[in-house]
Amino acid sequence: MHSRTNFPTIEPGDSAAGQTARIQAAVNAAHAAGGGTVVIAPGVHLCGSIELKSGVELHLAHGSRLVAADDPALFPVLVDHDPKLTANKACGALLQARGAVDVAVTGSGTLDGGGAWETVPDWLSAQSIFRPAMAYLEDCEGLRIESVSFVGAKWWCLHLRRCRHVRVHGVRMRHNWPNSDGIDPDGCRDVLISDCDLTCGDDCIVAKSTQGDDCENIVITNCLLTTPCACFKLGTESRGTFRNITLSNCVLRGNVGFALYMKDGGLMENIHGSQLVFHTDSAYPILIDAMPRDYRSGKTAGTIRNVRLGPCGVRGPGRAWIEGPAEGSVENIRLHDIDWVLTAPLPSAPLPKPLGSARVQVDPARPAYEAHRAQVIAVNVANLRVDNWSLTGADAGERDLIWRTE
Repeated sequence: MHSRTNFPTIEPGDSAAGQTARIQAAVNAAHAAGGGTVVIAPGVHLCGSIELKSGVELHLAHGSRLVAADDPALFPVLVDHDPKLTANKACGALLQARGAVDVAVTGSGTLDGGGAWETVPDWLSAQSIFRPAMAYLEDCEGLRIESVSFVGAKWWCLHLRRCRHVRVHGVRMRHNWPNSDGIDPDGCRDVLISDCDLTCGDDCIVAKSTQGDDCENIVITNCLLTTPCACFKLGTESRGTFRNITLSNCVLRGNVGFALYMKDGGLMENIHGSQLVFHTDSAYPILIDAMPRDYRSGKTAGTIRNVRLGPCGVRGPGRAWIEGPAEGSVENIRLHDIDWVLTAPLPSAPLPKPLGSARVQVDPARPAYEAHRAQVIAVNVANLRVDNWSLTGADAGERDLIWRTE
């Protein structure tokens, strides 16, 4: 463990370039001293990308606001995404680190990405706008993000790639731009996300494996997750293994509450969700999908197995959908102790399942499985258990509990 030394508090500056240099110099000095705390004083700090380093805690004092400047020159490119899978190919970040050990961002201050709530662009227009991430932390170990607020993210907010021993606690997020995911553990291990309140324009908490790295041993608990997209999601843009991931004691207010999307090859196993409250108007708040990204590719999407969901309470009109390919790669799924209050009847022409990504091609000759008026639609699923459900409200008496392919 590094020794801790307090360094002079950083006061607001007069220019983004100057303030970036002052904060970076303080971080460098703390690192060179063997570790220390850099305090950001109350006030507005307009700046560019800050590189965090081993042994350094960046502490945002109450009333401080670190704001991303609208100047690409202040944000070096940190990561090249695959443009076939992910938008914003060349991405910088307000906070960044590579290979750092014992790093923390703490305090009751705010990190502001500059994405105003009132001026949200449409999805297509947003792809050509300069949009740095809020934080991109790669190959870090012993990482702690605690109590800070993230607002106005224009792109992925907290992107963790190949990080180990991560603790995200008491974080608040408020943003509504396209692609503004909340927390993205990407090929990470030993991650605890707790007591967070996230309102996001895209998925709230989404584990990924964009480079094929395994995502393992992730615990998410005691969180409020609100989004028009997925509250909790594994995939897409993922090729590696997801293993030993739990979601518990959370309130999910979104489109899809619990989403497993295996589209690009890989494995999801030992995924558990319990003591969850869903409140959604979505057609499919529970979705487990192992269909390939492009039906013409001839590639398999991957495997999903050993998934358990329940006990849960759901309020909304929708249903659950579980699907794998005809050759079989979805198995050992249990949905149990589900108390579902139906707030509206099924429409005469029920909606098909969500695609999970903007880059999915579905076979136009595919059967319309959604036409079956059952609460759980299961296509090519082996060893599925659906037990101890309560369906009340709307047209509960007219729905079968489960329909599955033979």
